[in-house]
Amino acid sequence: MEIRIHDIGGYILRNYVLETPLGWIGVDSGYPGGFSRYRARFERLAPLREMTFVFLTHAHNDHAGFLAELLKESGARLVLSEKSLPRLAAGENILPEGTGFISRGARLFSSLMKSGAYPPVVPDGSALVLRDGRDQPFLDLGLPIRVVHLPGHTADSIALFLEETRELLCGDAAANAVIAPARHAILIEDAAAFCRSWDDMLALNPTRIYPSHGNPFSPEDLVKYRRYLDDNALFPPKRL
Repeated sequence: MEIRIHDIGGYILRNYVLETPLGWIGVDSGYPGGFSRYRARFERLAPLREMTFVFLTHAHNDHAGFLAELLKESGARLVLSEKSLPRLAAGENILPEGTGFISRGARLFSSLMKSGAYPPVVPDGSALVLRDGRDQPFLDLGLPIRVVHLPGHTADSIALFLEETRELLCGDAAANAVIAPARHAILIEDAAAFCRSWDDMLALNPTRIYPSHGNPFSPEDLVKYRRYLDDNALFPPKRL
């Protein structure tokens, strides 16, 4: 079954959309205020009403910033982790105790970025809320797309694994932007869980990894940089 990956975003923030026999699947939204640009880019491929699902990798403002608009205008069903629900309702990036940055530079970079707030989202009754790896809405529909839980960057981080091509859309479980040269997410809530998620990604034996930030990369990079995670001290965020 052919499933095509399209990117309608940019280097810093990718906006992947999947073209499938059952309609389009959008992966995340983007920063608040970005809906009009997103819609224009998507509609070069198809009318927005052909988006049947929006898959949320996790509830941060760069992934859920215009989620409410996207759901309303597309009529798509939201697919998300159960752990995303309170975060979406809060409408802001949550930094639990123990959260840290991989470097001082990453912390500085984050402090220069936009506000962590975004319009709150309370999913309606059509949303597919995933409790654990046994909930597989796309496989149930006959699409060879597996949902993979990859906590660490956030507790609610989930990803999509295309079983026939073995491509992995990992959200922020890994990155490949300038600020993340070793493929690590710049922000990590749970370092031990993040390490386990990298091991889980390697166990999938993917052919290609598509992060939300930066360029797609080879799984060999995970092998190369995995050892740096074990003893990497995190830098706590500067709280007001």
